[in-house]
Amino acid sequence: MTHTVFNLIADRSPRAVTAQHSLTAVSFVILLAISSGLIRLGVSFLQPEDFVLLGLLLLCITKWIYSGFSAGVSPQIRYLFRAYSFFLVGLVLMGLLAIRLTFYPLDDTSFLKQPILFSASKLLQLAAVVCGFLWLTNSFAKDKTFLRVALDTYWWTGIVTCIYAIACYVLVNLHPSELSDVDMFGAYGVEDYVRARGFFNEGGPFGIYVLSVLIVGFLRRRVTGHRLGVACLAVLFLAFVLSGSKAGFFAAAGVILISALSAASTKERIFYTILAAASLSGLGMWLDFDEQLQGYVDSYVNFDEEIAARGRDYHLVIGRVSAFHIVPKMIATHPLTGIGFGNYPLMRNDPNYLDGLPAITEVQDLPGLGLVGVAAEIGVPATLWLIVLLFIPYRRNRQTGLVVTSGALFQPMAHIFGMQITFFLPWFVTACALGVSFYERQQCVPRRTDVSSAPSDLSAAVDAPSLR
Repeated sequence: MTHTVFNLIADRSPRAVTAQHSLTAVSFVILLAISSGLIRLGVSFLQPEDFVLLGLLLLCITKWIYSGFSAGVSPQIRYLFRAYSFFLVGLVLMGLLAIRLTFYPLDDTSFLKQPILFSASKLLQLAAVVCGFLWLTNSFAKDKTFLRVALDTYWWTGIVTCIYAIACYVLVNLHPSELSDVDMFGAYGVEDYVRARGFFNEGGPFGIYVLSVLIVGFLRRRVTGHRLGVACLAVLFLAFVLSGSKAGFFAAAGVILISALSAASTKERIFYTILAAASLSGLGMWLDFDEQLQGYVDSYVNFDEEIAARGRDYHLVIGRVSAFHIVPKMIATHPLTGIGFGNYPLMRNDPNYLDGLPAITEVQDLPGLGLVGVAAEIGVPATLWLIVLLFIPYRRNRQTGLVVTSGALFQPMAHIFGMQITFFLPWFVTACALGVSFYERQQCVPRRTDVSSAPSDLSAAVDAPSLR
C-alpha cells in the first residue's frame, strides 16, 4: 500500500502513475478536501483531518525509509520542502529549550495534555499538516487530475456544508430553546442573536471556511471552466453573513485589497481598491461590526472593572480579551525562543502573566490572536520566518492574475486574523493555488513552442507566469 500511495512522490514522471496508484492517492486527496471542513466531527481531541494527516505522515515516513531516504520532491516545490523542514526543526529545538520553564497543568489529566507531551503532540500535529500540504502540492505538480479532484471535492463539500449551516440557522431561530444548545448543531445562540457555524466550533472559523470555498470555486473555474453559478454564490454569501465572522470579514478584506493592489495596471488597482473598500465597508456596517469591535476595545480598556463585575465569566477571562493582556507579557519575557509551541494553555496561569486575572485550569484556553499568539509560543524570529514562508506563494505568483493571487494570499490572511496554524484548510487552499499556477504555466508551453524560436525564448516561455 505504501508503494502505491507514494509512487507519485518517488517517480519523477506523472505517467508512471498506475490506475491503482491513482486510486489510492485520489482517496487521500478526497479525504483531505472533505475533512478540512468537518472540525466538530472529531473523536476526543482528534479531528477528522488529524486522522487523515497522521496516516499520511506515517506513510510518507515509511516510504522515505523504504526508498533509501529519498524524498523525491518535485523541483517546483523543493524550496518549500527545505524551508518548512528547517522551520520544523527549529520548533523542535525551541520546544526542548522550553522544558526548563515552569508549567501550570490543567485539571484535565489526560496523557497528552501533560507538560512536554502536550507540546510534543502539537508539534506532531503541525508536522502532519505541513506534510499534507507538501504532499498535496507535490501531487498537483505531478498530475492535474489530482488538482481537479481536490477542487471539485472541496467546492461541493463547502456548498453542502453552507446549506446545512443555513438550514440549522433557520431551525434554531424557529426553536431557540430546544436547538441552540445542541452540541453538534450547525448554528448556535449567542446572547440575543444566532450565528451559523456549520461543522466548526463557532461562527468565526466558519466564516473563514466559507471564504476559502469561494476562492477554491474561482480556482476551480480556472482549471475546469465550470462557472460558480448564481445559486451557489447566493448560498456562500448568505452563509458568510449568517456566520457573523469578524475574522472572516477581515481576512476577506486583506485578500481583496492586496489582490487589488497587485493588479497589472494602475487604473485597475485604483478601480478594484475603491470597489473593494466600498463593498467591504458597506458589509461591515450592515453586520454592525463597528459596535462589536468597540465592545472588544471597551473590555480591554476597562478590564479591571469588568473583572470585578463579572468575575470568572468565560467571555471575558479566556480567549482574545485576556490574551491581549497575557500574550505581550509572554513575548516580552521570552522574545527569542517563546514558551514552546502549543504551551499557551499550560503557561497562561503563571502569576507573572496573569496580573490580577483569575487562573483558568478547567478548560483549555487559546489566545485567538493569530500569528501574534503564535509569537508567544515560538518566539519573534521564528514567527517572522513563518510569515515569510506564508507569503512566498504570493510573492512567486502575484503576477498570475487576481484569482491565483487571492488563493495564495488566503492562508497568511487567515492565520493573521486568528485561524490556528494547525488547521489544514488554509494549507489546502495554498496547495490548490500553487497547483493552478503550475497548471497554467504548463498550458503556456505548447502555445509558445508551436512557433520556432531560439532556445533562450523557449526558456523564457517556460519560466514566464500566466497573466490570464
